[in-house]
Amino acid sequence: MLDLQFQSLKKIDVPFVLATTTNRTDDALVKWANDNKIDTFRGKENNVLHRFVSCAREFDAKNIIRVCSDNPFLQFQEIPRYLREIQGGLDYISYANDAGYPAIRTHWGLFVEGVSLNALERAQDFLLKHPEHRFYTEHVTNFIYGRSDLFKIKLERAPKEVVSRRDLRFTIDTADDFKNMAELIELVGGTQKTLQDVINITNNYPHILGLMSKGIQSYTK
Repeated sequence: MLDLQFQSLKKIDVPFVLATTTNRTDDALVKWANDNKIDTFRGKENNVLHRFVSCAREFDAKNIIRVCSDNPFLQFQEIPRYLREIQGGLDYISYANDAGYPAIRTHWGLFVEGVSLNALERAQDFLLKHPEHRFYTEHVTNFIYGRSDLFKIKLERAPKEVVSRRDLRFTIDTADDFKNMAELIELVGGTQKTLQDVINITNNYPHILGLMSKGIQSYTK
């Protein structure tokens, strides 16, 4: 999974960091990063917001792209533009579906998010005594895109291939998800394909869509 994303990310001229946990089970991830000469940061497992803020501060990153490593078909072409938008004053930018929900709230697993360190720090301060502190600090950006009164947010309509789709799930949480995505990667011919190619091939395989639906029913967003 990391190898696949690394192949795509290294084509984009921006620095990136593998932000993982302090758990010994993640030593293998750090070894992988060291072998590939990739910077790493280790932080809290469940307070992912704290991990993001601490990582960004250590690497002096003011404008941040969140790349979720359980999504093999992530589209990376928006990264340079998202960084410019955040640098220009936005707190958060991402795609949204036809109901206005940010891509991260869908099952797609296809798009990155852009967020400013300033927004993450402010969210962290707001959440210190929040009754849902645990939920919001685990899900990093949820508090930010849910509070347009506090943050400058831009949600763009997702590409036409997916904007109204509720049956697509290109993310991995279970062994079945892994097998499904592994088969799709083979069918597509890798992960560095256009979104249209990925969707077109997915549409031609009902059993892949069926397993996606099973995953959607098992996990709420």
